[in-house]
Amino acid sequence: MKKRYAYILGLLIVLTLGYNSVYFKKLSVVKAAKKENFDFRAYADSIYYKGILKSEKISLTDLSSMMKVNPEPTFEKYGNRLGIGNSAYFMIQSTGKIIDIKDGLYTIADEKNGIIYIDTKYIFGNAIRDASGLVKLTDFKTNSEFNKVSESLNDIIRNEVIPQEISKVKLGDSIRFNGAIKLNKNQNLREKITVIPSQIKLQ
Repeated sequence: MKKRYAYILGLLIVLTLGYNSVYFKKLSVVKAAKKENFDFRAYADSIYYKGILKSEKISLTDLSSMMKVNPEPTFEKYGNRLGIGNSAYFMIQSTGKIIDIKDGLYTIADEKNGIIYIDTKYIFGNAIRDASGLVKLTDFKTNSEFNKVSESLNDIIRNEVIPQEISKVKLGDSIRFNGAIKLNKNQNLREKITVIPSQIKLQ
């Protein structure tokens, strides 16, 4: 009888040690780990070079004209926004002459649109991502992941693309540029417009 109890006790000890030595990860944890390995940098690189640079952009002149006549349809066709509201992001293109450069802010004399500002220093936030219309919130499970796309995209433009491009232009040069702007439905495009650039080239 004592041997029987000793056997049962030994079996319980073995099972207890075995249970504690095996660690089962929850499926959600495994999936989260896989998501953490997602290469946001490569994804943003593809969005920029294969999407933004090659996508059609509305000229600032055309956008200004259409906003005066039919703001609502213009917003629906060319503007991109995550929710409902009076503001939207637009990916535009235009040309102009550099008349001032100060701390990364380029002042451009746009013959058809007046004075335009291009901010080459503070390329942050979601303007480029949202204006492109190429990235959907539903593609990602969390806002944090969605925002990582913006961070990677901004990093490519701010630290790689724009520095190379502005090194080739100087005060007095005529340039063509693409970028994101945020507009309100009731906004007059003759007001101060600041462009977050996606590309700057000599004209």
